[in-house]
Amino acid sequence: MYDVLDGVRVVEVAMWAFVPAAGAVLADWGADVVKVAHPEYGDPMRGTPVGGLPPLEQGPAFMWEILNRGKRSLALDLANPDSRPVLADLVRRADVFLTSFLAAARKRLKIEVEDIRAINPDIIYARGSGHGVRGPEREQGGYDHTSFWARSGLAHATSMVTDEFIPHPMVAGYPTRDARQVYLAGMLTDVAGAVL
Repeated sequence: MYDVLDGVRVVEVAMWAFVPAAGAVLADWGADVVKVAHPEYGDPMRGTPVGGLPPLEQGPAFMWEILNRGKRSLALDLANPDSRPVLADLVRRADVFLTSFLAAARKRLKIEVEDIRAINPDIIYARGSGHGVRGPEREQGGYDHTSFWARSGLAHATSMVTDEFIPHPMVAGYPTRDARQVYLAGMLTDVAGAVL
């Protein structure tokens, strides 16, 4: 079952959790996933401590490890024109391109769907964003706790402040409710990418 995507090549240009979760799922299913990250700054998730886990100085960045399991990585500054041939070579041989970058960054880095498909017209291009591609906040970044938990009312509904608390049972393989949601979002990005 874990080799259903054996032979599929994926290029991931993404940060934080949402789209990297999609790349992790693809790797779980046997795809060869190459995560492209800036050589100096990398993925900010690597330096982000997660509530309840040990400080980063005491060990690995667990959430980064979970979201980037099974991937190979390449340090590449996409703003540097010298990196274009390297990225083009990766894209040319890939089946899937994943990104979480907002439109302005995608345009600046020349990784919009048109740019990527100019190199490989048959590639599946999937992008994930906090607010989607339509609506007044489409150019804004999204962050789990502020953009979704607080604004949707879920933070209040799952708090102990009122008797509205609804306990969420633990599910085997999913250590926290947040991790389950990131994992599910990643799987949905996989499915949405096939439609683009």
